[in-house]
Amino acid sequence: MIRAALIAMTTLIAVALPAQADERYIGVFVGSQHIGSDAYNDFNPGLTYGIRRDIGQGPAEWHVEGGVFYNSYEEVSPILVTGLSTGVGEIGPGELRFGISVGTAFYGDLVDIYEARGDTIPNVGGFVPIGILTGAYRVGRTEYRLNVLPYGEDVHGVVNFQFAISF
Repeated sequence: MIRAALIAMTTLIAVALPAQADERYIGVFVGSQHIGSDAYNDFNPGLTYGIRRDIGQGPAEWHVEGGVFYNSYEEVSPILVTGLSTGVGEIGPGELRFGISVGTAFYGDLVDIYEARGDTIPNVGGFVPIGILTGAYRVGRTEYRLNVLPYGEDVHGVVNFQFAISF
């Protein structure tokens, strides 16, 4: 169901947008900080491939990005997200951007922990829905991202750092 919703949303966005050139990029996950707990793995390297496209003439653009990363439960996690971002101003040589993404990532151990307690977490085969708020600074072909994700009981939130290089 999550997969079908992502495919439908991405298809609708792509069809509704004017035909423009796509910009491709490689994203690199560096690490994360779990606010409120030190019981999680904060070493979260990963690699993604993404496509972004301007929406109209303004600073807004949509993106689709997928890849793998080493999650906070020490699992290799496939991830797929799609979303929107917009430029909010120029700072020095670059542009400050804010965005939002939705998607899914694999968290098999998290699903197992919930099930062992008799609880449930929305998932399909260990793929859990995720939402991400992003602040980014883009300079030339490089974008530095600070992503914020909501979390659960013993963690108030997760902040991770990522950078992307377009080509």
